[in-house]
Amino acid sequence: MGTLLKLSPPSPGIVTEVSDYQAQMRYTDGDLIRFRNTFPEKIGGWEERDASIGATINGTIRSVLSGITNLGQRWAIYGTNTHVYLESGQAMYDVTPYRTAANSLTNPFTTGGAGTNTVTMTWASHGIIATTPASRVIIASIGSGTVDGVTITTGEYFATVINTNSFTITPVSGTGASISGTASSGSTSGGGTVSIRALTNNGPDDSTLGFGFGASTYGSSTWGTARSTAIAKDTRVWSFDLWGEDIVASTGDGTEEIYYWDVTTLTGRGLTLSQYVTSLGLPTTGIPAKVGRVLVSTPDRHLIAFGCEPEGSSDYDPLTVRFASQETLNIWNADELNSAGDQRLGTGSTIAAVKKSKGQMLIWTDEDLYGMQFIGPPFTFSFQQLGTRSGALSVNSVSTVEGVAYWIGENNFYIYDGTIKVLPCPVHNLIYGGLRPDSTIKETISMLQSQKVFSGQVAKYNEIWWFYGADVTDITTGVTTNASDINRYVIYNYVDNTWSIGQALVRTAWEDSNVFDTPIAADINGDIFDQESGFNNNGSAMTSFIQTGYFNGDENGDQVFFMDRIIPDTTFAAGNTIKTEINTKRYPNDSNVTTKGPFSISSTQGKLDFRSRGRAFQVKIFSDAIDTQWRLGTWRVRGQPDGTR
Repeated sequence: MGTLLKLSPPSPGIVTEVSDYQAQMRYTDGDLIRFRNTFPEKIGGWEERDASIGATINGTIRSVLSGITNLGQRWAIYGTNTHVYLESGQAMYDVTPYRTAANSLTNPFTTGGAGTNTVTMTWASHGIIATTPASRVIIASIGSGTVDGVTITTGEYFATVINTNSFTITPVSGTGASISGTASSGSTSGGGTVSIRALTNNGPDDSTLGFGFGASTYGSSTWGTARSTAIAKDTRVWSFDLWGEDIVASTGDGTEEIYYWDVTTLTGRGLTLSQYVTSLGLPTTGIPAKVGRVLVSTPDRHLIAFGCEPEGSSDYDPLTVRFASQETLNIWNADELNSAGDQRLGTGSTIAAVKKSKGQMLIWTDEDLYGMQFIGPPFTFSFQQLGTRSGALSVNSVSTVEGVAYWIGENNFYIYDGTIKVLPCPVHNLIYGGLRPDSTIKETISMLQSQKVFSGQVAKYNEIWWFYGADVTDITTGVTTNASDINRYVIYNYVDNTWSIGQALVRTAWEDSNVFDTPIAADINGDIFDQESGFNNNGSAMTSFIQTGYFNGDENGDQVFFMDRIIPDTTFAAGNTIKTEINTKRYPNDSNVTTKGPFSISSTQGKLDFRSRGRAFQVKIFSDAIDTQWRLGTWRVRGQPDGTR
């Protein structure tokens, strides 16, 4: 009879910083697996939300916030690079905000050449940025809709920029907008009195570096001037927060004003803060026109712009923090009768991330960490540099749990619990340019697409997830496949101090359960899901697995062993079958690997008999059937020394 060996790893979690042979019985790979109370289990499934089914989502969702009105109506707001959507009552609404108030134009339409239906609009200093796809305008009324044989109706239009005073229009399907007929003479103007409003300008979906002519957005420099240095255009990531029950937001790129949604008209379009304040009959002097991130401090209730024009300036400063007077939206200029003010941070080149924490706001530049604490008059807030060389990688790369902040940086993970520390990570090499264990594949987090990196929480399981894009290089061929978006994730359990990895779950935005019963998350296709719901991939099977390193039969790995039995220990919350396969080899660098299996093991099966020989053994446990949920206990195998035949 052979000896029973436990397959219980000496330390839980996945480790990739060592070779498979060094890892022995530790886990070295997995996907769709979490560690709970130190033991691995399949993560929960996901189901598409009712409001998402059949909905058309334009752009890529990078931000999400949920809330509840004073009347108890639950909602979630989603920001893409081109639109803002609001989910309410199992329906999805386009609530992309107005960038301008209504403008009254006289005879702004000009037809194209005879026989065409091209229509150009003239609107002096329209402020629309040339983007792909084009930004949009809303034509609310037209005095005379037919010009030179071309009929234009009210509705929503794409605005393709010609210059600072004109653009062509193309109807947006499903909005009532249309252009019919062709021009009789061409180059004819008309339309009478036309009321028009511009929506917020579109932002980029990808971060890029541009040189020469055409780099950056229209109007960012003088016409005909080539850019001699790189112009960074970051992915648009909206910033959302609550002002009472209402919503404040910003595009995050320092080009536009704060936006405001009054949830008494929950499914209506947002307004600029100036427009909303004007509707209340209040003065708007001092409201900043260019902001980065926006948050509301608690419990003191100051509306704060992180990245802003300093008071008295029209130039955007990415390191200026500016705040309105307490409990106001419109008082931004400081004097002795209010608590408004601003502060420029001393280090870094931009504010990279901001997060609310216990008793303070935490502000990350691209280099350092600052604390912003409410102290009352006369200074309102104090600012303290908390650490250096610990900047956040992206605007959504930080999570906070009970006043403790966790974030991903350019070279490490970090934790702030009163002091900044590097967070030990046993899968560090897999994220920052190392090889997978016993592999020729090198993975490196994409710095070009770093603004897409984000963190999400699953508080129920004490987890923080980071989603990121990895550039993948085959070192044998030298071929690198650069990430264009999210394609990896890593999970950190802050109670058990364990890590897990994967690539089968691709998400672009995430919010933990709070207003809704489960976490909600979006994928790259614009579909929105209830996470940790059921056991399947939206009705299909999930393939989840966990894999050990190569462990010896004897302590020193000198002898060839014969393994012939597995005694499983698995708890099933759903389903009744799990699969396993066993890899064997003689030497650590041996490329000759023998695989036995996969074998199916049912919940009532006491043992699995098989035959396998080698000096080192690796076990993979997985499931690929629908309606299956499992958790591993302590598995055992039976083996004995054997000859080498």
